[in-house]
Amino acid sequence: MPAINKALTLKDLPTPPSDKIGWPWTEENQPLPERMPDGSEWPRISIVTPSYNYGQFIEETIRSVLLQGYPNLEFIIIDGGSNDNTVEIIKKYEEYFAYWVSEKDRGQTDAINKAYQHCTGDLFVWLNADDSYIEATILQKVVNYYLQGYQLIAGGCQDTYTQENGKNDIYYSYPTTFERYLKFWISNCNYTQPSVFVTKEIVDKCFPLDWQLYILMDYQFFLRVLSQQPKSIYVNQAWTNCKKHGLNKTMSDYPGGISEFYQVTTWESKKLPLLQRYLFLNELKDYAVIHSLLDNFNSLTPMQVLSSLASRPIIVRWPLFWKLLLKYSIGTKAYSWLKKLAN
Repeated sequence: MPAINKALTLKDLPTPPSDKIGWPWTEENQPLPERMPDGSEWPRISIVTPSYNYGQFIEETIRSVLLQGYPNLEFIIIDGGSNDNTVEIIKKYEEYFAYWVSEKDRGQTDAINKAYQHCTGDLFVWLNADDSYIEATILQKVVNYYLQGYQLIAGGCQDTYTQENGKNDIYYSYPTTFERYLKFWISNCNYTQPSVFVTKEIVDKCFPLDWQLYILMDYQFFLRVLSQQPKSIYVNQAWTNCKKHGLNKTMSDYPGGISEFYQVTTWESKKLPLLQRYLFLNELKDYAVIHSLLDNFNSLTPMQVLSSLASRPIIVRWPLFWKLLLKYSIGTKAYSWLKKLAN
């Protein structure tokens, strides 16, 4: 199945469900012409969607991609053998995919790795099966930045809560470096993954990702991207709608998250110069002690906090350690009152 070499419109796609209106069901935008003004092909954009039992969301994802009005699109879906209506929906649109498969796999990271083997685009992004583009001209905006020479093009995400009491928020990616991004306790992993497009020459050096990663495959990916110092642009516009419905991995209390951080940073820090890596790994050990204190906050006494110095005296250089010690000593309420007073 080849890449789509024409801009699709509503009349090309199957009729949407009768209860769906607006974007991307009954609305579209003016598509780009089949070729650029100089007569050459538009840069190819590869979009990968890993999927498993998200039939309630994936049709909106698919339509938001196909109705981008973009003439050189390579759309790949890797489904993990869904047993809901996901495959039925995929088959409804299958003529517009460059490749798709539904088979048992080893999880989301494995699916993304498999998908990348089929990617031939100049730009790459993965869009999860419960995410969608927020309007019809996102790819047109992205390609304009690509044609200016940018290798990492980052927009924002709007988190949309399906629960009635949820508050919709917009998040943006912010410039950072490989060294700073390694220190996850500082950077807070500030990349809005479905809105970040990266060029093939950069991405080719990032795959395969560690298939065993359950939640931090995007963190590993962006570390590998940043290690190559791409020419980057950060755009304060929401490009994707990321649904928060309670089943998201990022909303689950996954106990292995911190272990994955240690695993990824320990491995990827090998890209640092030897001395710099030694210093980083020492900071990582410091943070492991402090994180243990945070994790056991309700069960420790001030003396037990101080005793952590015996195993790791160097943590005294961390302001966070002294904040924790103060909070343990005077209690959370008094600490909060002091913070307000200080401000």
